[in-house]
Amino acid sequence: MQESAVRFQPEAPSGDYRLVVTSIGTASPATARSIAVGLNVSVQTVLDAFYRAPSVLVDQIPREIAEQMQTLLESLGYETAIESIADKLPVPSEYLDIAAYLTDVDQFDRVAAELAGFIGASEADASRLLSTPPGVVLGSVSDATLQALRQRLGEGIELIASNPKQATYDLFLAAESADQARRTCAELRRRGYALQAEQGCVLMNLGKQQADELWSVFHRSNSLRVINRDFLRYDLVLVDSGSGATEPARRLLTELAGIPPGLIDKVFAATPITLIEALPAAQLEAAMEACCAAGLNVRADLISFMHLGLRITRTSQPARLHSTLSSLGLLDPGQNSLPELPFSLPCSFPELQARIIRSALKAAGTEVELVEVAA
Repeated sequence: MQESAVRFQPEAPSGDYRLVVTSIGTASPATARSIAVGLNVSVQTVLDAFYRAPSVLVDQIPREIAEQMQTLLESLGYETAIESIADKLPVPSEYLDIAAYLTDVDQFDRVAAELAGFIGASEADASRLLSTPPGVVLGSVSDATLQALRQRLGEGIELIASNPKQATYDLFLAAESADQARRTCAELRRRGYALQAEQGCVLMNLGKQQADELWSVFHRSNSLRVINRDFLRYDLVLVDSGSGATEPARRLLTELAGIPPGLIDKVFAATPITLIEALPAAQLEAAMEACCAAGLNVRADLISFMHLGLRITRTSQPARLHSTLSSLGLLDPGQNSLPELPFSLPCSFPELQARIIRSALKAAGTEVELVEVAA
């Protein structure tokens, strides 16, 4: 949108009304620059008003001008309200961070395009946000923005919102070498922290202040990742038959995991087996307690940073499979034929990327298994 498309009156007479943005609605933040020019304010001021709605965009203006502005903004997709300056100011909401998790990989391209439009980024950048665990796509926004984003993205995606001030944080070692890992762990101990592990998740249950302090120390070396626990996801795994297929266990497996009653005996015979995939952290404790109460022996496997391999077991269209693997860069350019089936792809992938590749291969008439590997 060109700047000339939006023109307010920068020196409008004072009045008794204000224009309040109640939601970003269906608008694109690409319009923020032209609106900022029209209001003679910074672009960031306008963006803050949109993403942190409800908020006052313009104050102390005549009603006629407020109505003109409202008509223009609503034509762009924003949701607004005109209020008297005698009314109480909108109550600032607690700002939220938002993470996204794709539940239907066939929706990836559509969701990435919608997200790009919502945050004013390229589709490539939106795709990176979605596929980089734990999938944080927006920070310090209001609940109104969360609802607008949920409406915009539609089906095939789950959004988790968290108040960063109230959240707890886990620290994950991200060192590039064993020597860097040792130095990082030694520095954490020097600062008085008792590490729970030498790799993976090294500290848990940190408050915001502690997390921020550690991030300020280690972010330059990039040897630690500070992760909001609300954004972590887990697979709930039935470890063994435990107390067996009792009536409480059968009922819980049907109600909690959606397993048809006729398949429950097969589930017990196939342990260890995943009962629920990608369970949000906020739901994990209640699910595990319910399983334990029903006599089920379960464990929680963190999947947010899981790497998966792909094992190709069968294909009905070998030429198409060869073409698909080549286009994805998963075959040597000089390799004119497929390896003998079954075969595994030569590298592992982050969990979401692995699911996207599996979906593409299935569309090419290929049966693919996901195989857990060390990160």
